[in-house]
Amino acid sequence: MSAPTRPGDVPHSAALARVAHLYSHHVLALVEHRHGLDALTPEMVAEHAVVALAYGAALTERIESGRWSIAADALAAGAGLERTAEAMGWDRLTMRVGLGQWASEQHRLGLIDTERYEQVVSPLWEDPS
Repeated sequence: MSAPTRPGDVPHSAALARVAHLYSHHVLALVEHRHGLDALTPEMVAEHAVVALAYGAALTERIESGRWSIAADALAAGAGLERTAEAMGWDRLTMRVGLGQWASEQHRLGLIDTERYEQVVSPLWEDPS
């Protein structure tokens, strides 16, 4: 995989672990330079920084895109609204609104059927917490 300069340059077929490894490689080079452990030219710093940003953005996009689906799986498996919201760093209201909006959009686009939509949104308002 050649060094990306935009998130779109990172192939979707690249394993998440590989993308994370490549991101950390470039960040480590920057940290070592910043602390005087490895001298880099300004051009090398710029290259590592741009590549790290591209890999970081690609990682963020991949992680964010699956987040709501994973939250829906957690709720369907009985994890509960409070526990699932906390795992995402949110409160119950933010979780209810966000997952409800995600499910509505997925349903509107035909990406989930009505049965799956109901499965996703029903725990949002049944949870007593």
